[in-house]
Amino acid sequence: MSTKLKEKTAEIAAERGIATHTVVMEDDSMIVTHWVFKPGEQTGWHLHDRDYMPIQLSTGRLLFEFPDGTSREVDYVPNTSSHVAAPVEHNAINIGDVDIVALEIEFKK
Repeated sequence: MSTKLKEKTAEIAAERGIATHTVVMEDDSMIVTHWVFKPGEQTGWHLHDRDYMPIQLSTGRLLFEFPDGTSREVDYVPNTSSHVAAPVEHNAINIGDVDIVALEIEFKK
């Protein structure tokens, strides 16, 4: 699982709740996490030190914040995915008015 940056989250993003996430499967090659973001919830700052693939299961809009102060909004489209190469540090926030549901597959190999 990605490295949680709890001190950074507490310092600059403590006003937001953390999205519900559950590891649904883990083996020698991957970790699969199920995420549900209520409006206004965040992942909290974290570092992906492995490549990963988010799979969007719902509609919605996430704001990704990056350590250099930049940000990017992503519109979620059900049944789409992408590949993200590590390392990536960010915080993701549901800035819409509907729950966002996603799977995240982190590759160990």
